[in-house]
Amino acid sequence: MVRRWIRSKMPSQATLREHKLLRLFGERWLDPDYWSYNRRSVAIAIACGLFAAWLPLPLHSLIAIGLALLLRGYLPLAIAMVWVNNPLTIAPMFYVAYQLGVRLLGQPALEFSYSLEHDFASIIWPLLTGALLLGLASSLLGWLLTHLYWRCKIQRAWKARQR
Repeated sequence: MVRRWIRSKMPSQATLREHKLLRLFGERWLDPDYWSYNRRSVAIAIACGLFAAWLPLPLHSLIAIGLALLLRGYLPLAIAMVWVNNPLTIAPMFYVAYQLGVRLLGQPALEFSYSLEHDFASIIWPLLTGALLLGLASSLLGWLLTHLYWRCKIQRAWKARQR
C-alpha cells in the first residue's frame, strides 16, 4: 500500500528529463537503481540528506543528489531528508553548529546582532567546522539507525512467518 502511494507521487521520467537544475547531473541520475529502494540505498540516502542538511550552503537538495549519485543512494529520500533543515530548524541548527565550532577551534564566541555582515569572516570558520562535524555525526547515526531498524523489521517478519 505504501509502495503504491509512493510510486503514484513520483514524477515521470519525461518530467525529470525536462528539469533545468537536474540536467547538471547528466543522464546518470535517471538510472532505475537510484529510484528503487533497499536497505543499503535507503541508509545511504538518509546519510546523504542529513549531511547536506547541516551544510550552511544554498541548494541543499542538489548537494544531497550529488552525494546520493556518488554513493548510489535512493534519490527521493535523499532529497526529502534535506528538509530536516527547514525555516523552523535552520537557526537552532546553525547556532549549535557555530557554538560547537567555537569550542573546537578555541575562539571566543561573538554576540549575535541583527546585522552580521561585518562579522561574516569571523563566523564562517567556526560555523563550517561545527556544521561539518555535526553533519558527519548525524549522517553516520542515521545510516546506522536505518540499518538497525531494517534488520529488526526483517527479524520480526521472519519470527511472525515461523509462527
